[in-house]
Amino acid sequence: MSLRFGILGLLAEEPLHGYEVKTRFESLLGGTWEVNIGQIYSTLQRLERDGLVAPADDRGDRGKLPYHLTATGRRTLNDWLRQPEDEPQPLREEIYVKLLLAGRLANGNVERLLADQRRVYLQRLKDLSGLERRSRDEGRDDLALLVRGAVFHTEADLKWTDAWAEEIRRAPKRGGRQ
Repeated sequence: MSLRFGILGLLAEEPLHGYEVKTRFESLLGGTWEVNIGQIYSTLQRLERDGLVAPADDRGDRGKLPYHLTATGRRTLNDWLRQPEDEPQPLREEIYVKLLLAGRLANGNVERLLADQRRVYLQRLKDLSGLERRSRDEGRDDLALLVRGAVFHTEADLKWTDAWAEEIRRAPKRGGRQ
């Protein structure tokens, strides 16, 4: 999820100052994405520069400046919300590069990396299951459904890791490379 559009969506509900945006954004995602307050303010500045948000006329409590969505910002957000995601899975994730390099280097231990990665995915599944349960208990069915999607992705990552490990076990060893 783009932080830029997350901020626009929150401001579509009501004007907020930077710290409110931060806490609501993190809450929206069940605490799974911690955002640096500097990142929030720099994104708000870019959104203001682009005419998508504007400062409210008056400062709120403790002198904090709230922002509101402009008409252009609302159109931009609505356009984004209507568009399905059509980008392919990016092949830039760190694990992909690690696996390719570990397999090419004589000292690379692909089997160990895959086993370690598998443990990470299993822990992630456990953590996500707990978050999904808490979300449902709190009546956050929207977040529970989002977490369920993350569970499906993590399960697919786990299957992919297992398939890679199986391929490595079946492949003949070539000149020190795995």
